[in-house]
Amino acid sequence: MALHPQTEKPHGHHRDERLGSQAARRPRRGVGTTSPSRVPRSGALMPATRSRTRFIHCRGQPPRTHVSSKRPKRSRIRRCHTRVPGWTHEKRMGSSVEEGLRPELSRLDQDADLLEEEEAARLPMTSLEGLFLEGDKQLSPGQGPFFYIGGTNGASIISNYCESKGWQRTQDSRCEDYKLKWCEIKSRDNYCSFREGQQLLFQLPNNKLLTTKIGLLSALREHARTLSKARLLPSTQAKVLKMEEFFPETYRLDIRDERQAFFTLFDETQIWICKPTASNQGKGIFLIRSHEEVAALQAKTQSIEDDPIYRKMPFRAPQARVVQRYIQNPLLLDGKKFDVRSYLLIACAVPYMVFFGHGYARLTLSLYDPHSSDLSGHLTNQFMQKKSPLYMLLKESTVWSMEHLNRYINDKFRKTKGLPRDWVFTTFTKRMQQIMAHCFLAVKSKLECKLGYFDLIGCDFLIDENFKVWLLEMNSNPALHTNCEVLKEVIPGVVMETLDLALETCQKSLHSQKMLPLLSQRRFVLLYNGETTDLWPRMGGSRTLTRLPLPPHPRPTCEVASSVLSSARATADRTGARKPVPSRDAPTGSFRKSRLPDSSGVSGAESEPSLCSGSPESSRDTAGEPSLGPPEEEREEEQRSASHRGS
Repeated sequence: MALHPQTEKPHGHHRDERLGSQAARRPRRGVGTTSPSRVPRSGALMPATRSRTRFIHCRGQPPRTHVSSKRPKRSRIRRCHTRVPGWTHEKRMGSSVEEGLRPELSRLDQDADLLEEEEAARLPMTSLEGLFLEGDKQLSPGQGPFFYIGGTNGASIISNYCESKGWQRTQDSRCEDYKLKWCEIKSRDNYCSFREGQQLLFQLPNNKLLTTKIGLLSALREHARTLSKARLLPSTQAKVLKMEEFFPETYRLDIRDERQAFFTLFDETQIWICKPTASNQGKGIFLIRSHEEVAALQAKTQSIEDDPIYRKMPFRAPQARVVQRYIQNPLLLDGKKFDVRSYLLIACAVPYMVFFGHGYARLTLSLYDPHSSDLSGHLTNQFMQKKSPLYMLLKESTVWSMEHLNRYINDKFRKTKGLPRDWVFTTFTKRMQQIMAHCFLAVKSKLECKLGYFDLIGCDFLIDENFKVWLLEMNSNPALHTNCEVLKEVIPGVVMETLDLALETCQKSLHSQKMLPLLSQRRFVLLYNGETTDLWPRMGGSRTLTRLPLPPHPRPTCEVASSVLSSARATADRTGARKPVPSRDAPTGSFRKSRLPDSSGVSGAESEPSLCSGSPESSRDTAGEPSLGPPEEEREEEQRSASHRGS
C-alpha cells in the first residue's frame, strides 16, 4: 500500500496494477537507507506489503524522505508547498480505503504544522547552546560537540559546565572540530584553524595590549595623546580620567631615554617596584630603595644592551621590564596590605559586549612594613602567600568577599573618613568601572576581533589611605582556583556566567538578533555595548547595524561616565587621518608634564564615552598604525610564562 499526491484524475483499478508492477521493480528507499538508487518520481506507487504501510510525503517536488505509518517524528518530515492540498492514499486493489484514511492523515499533517509553529515560536532560543548544536544532529548517540581545556586553571568548573550541556571533552589539542577551546597559553595554531561564528575560543589573540605591563602603559599613553587633541565645547561638564589619576608613574627600561630619565630622577625617599612586562605570580619582581640598587640595575641593563648576542638575537634577552612608583601608603585591613581583584569580560567581539564583574579582596598574611625586604608583605597574590608556613592554617583570612570588605569599611572608616554608606559598592565600584572602560577604549580599535573570541581579564586595584583607587595591572588567564571558601562562592559563578554570556552573545550576533536583554546576565554589569555604537559587519554579509538608542532593560548597567558629544567626534576627526607614532628610542611620556600634553586647558577635559550607551572612541584612521604593546621578542616570553596569571 502506498501514498502519493493526487493527479488530475483518480486512478482506475487496471492502471493501479500496471503502475504498481513498475514501481515494484524499483528498489525501495526508506529513512536511514544508504542505497544510491534514485528517488521515485512523483506519482509512482510503492509495492504493497502486509507487514506495514509505506507513505510518501511529497508536495510538488520529488520525495526525499519515506516514513512509516507510525506517527512520524518532526525531523523525518520534509515539507514543501504544493498545488493540491491534503494527502491521498491508494491501494493496489482499489481506492476504497482512501476516504477512511483521510482523517488520520489530516491529523498527522496538523501535528507537523503545530511542531513547526512551536519551533518558530522558540526561535529566540532559550537554550543558549542551541546555536552550537546545529550541525551536530547526525552525531551518533552518546557523542556530542567537543570542548578542549588546555591546562588546569579552572578546568573542573569549565568541564562540569560543558558536560552539563551534553558536550564531550577531548584531550586532543589539535582537534579542530570543537565548540569551545579554553587554553591557558595562546597558540598561533588555535587562531589559524578557528572557525568564526561556529566556535568559541578563549583569549583574544593580542590581549597583551592590556595584559602586559608595557602593552597597557603604551596603550594608555597613546590614548591620552589622542584625547588631548580632541577639543570639546566649553559647555562640556563631564570629566575624563587622566592617566596619572589612576595609574602609578611608570618607566620602560627597554627604552634608553626613559631608562635614563628614571635613573636621573630617583632618590631614596621613594620606593620603586621593578616588574617584568609579561610575568605573573610575583616572579621577577623586586623593590628598589637605594642608589646602590639603582646602580646595579643600570649596570645590568647596560650590559644586556651592549651584549653582541643581544644585538643579533634580541628575542633571547631577558624580557623587557618596567619600573613603577610604589604606593607606600596603602589602606590596611587590620594592619595588612590588600588589593581587589575584579574582572573585565569581553563576552563578544563582533560587536563588542564588555562587562564588569566583582571579584574578591586579597590580603597578605603578615603585617605591612614598607621597609621590609620580604616580598610576601608587599605582594598580595596567593602564589606569594603560599610560601608562608602559616598559609594552610590562615589561608581563609587571606581572601575576603566584597561584602566582607564593604562591612569592614563601613564599620572602620565611614565616620572617620566621611565616606558614603556602602562605599565599596557605590563609589569604589563606579571608579573601577570607569578605569576599566577607559582602558578598554584605549585598545578597542586595535584588538583583533572575530565572532567567537571572548576573554576574561583579571584587574587588580589598590586603595590608598586617602581612598584613592589605583590600577596596578591587568592579567590574562586570571587564577580560577577555589582553595578557600570565598573563592568557592565567587569563582564558579564568574566562570559559568562568562560562558553563558559568550554563548548567548555569539548566538545573537550570528542570527542578527538584538543583544539586550541578555537572559544569562546575572551579576556582571554591562560596560560597553558595541551593538548600539559601532558599525559592525554582520556574519555572511556586508550589512551594518544602524545606530539606535539603547532600549531600556532591567539588567545591571553602569552609569560611570557621560556620553561623548557629537562635536567632540567631529573635532577629533579634524585632527588628521593618522595619529603620531612615537619613536621607540624617544620617551613616550611617563607622567611628567613635559611628556604628556596637559588637557586641562580643554574645557572640562575630555568626555569619556558612556559605558552603557557605548559612545566609542572613534576607531577611524588606525589602519596605518603599528600595534601597541611589547616588542616582537616578548611573544615568546609570554608563551614561557607560568600556567596562570595574576593569582
